[in-house]
Amino acid sequence: MRRRNYQVTLDEASPGMVLSDALLDTNGKTLLPAHTALSEDNIKSLRKRDVDTLPILGEEVTEADHLVEVQRHGQRLERLFRKHTPDDMATEILKQFVINFRLGVQP
Repeated sequence: MRRRNYQVTLDEASPGMVLSDALLDTNGKTLLPAHTALSEDNIKSLRKRDVDTLPILGEEVTEADHLVEVQRHGQRLERLFRKHTPDDMATEILKQFVINFRLGVQP
């Protein structure tokens, strides 16, 4: 089974939500480690640090549902990059980053 993670704004965050990834500040220091369950105090502290969004651990999805999602993202990305030519390396790199982001692949 896989998990479908997502991003929420700090205003949408609520106590009990669990971080899917470590939350870093602008200098790369860890504010909260991955898999931290948010508390009201955490949320208040993050608000003071001007944190905008949080990576939240989502629900588990079956492998079949994941493959459907991968296919859907692939079709959408093919449409977005339809004018792309393979010899354009900058666009090829951007396309790969977008694919990895959409699929939740860590660089």
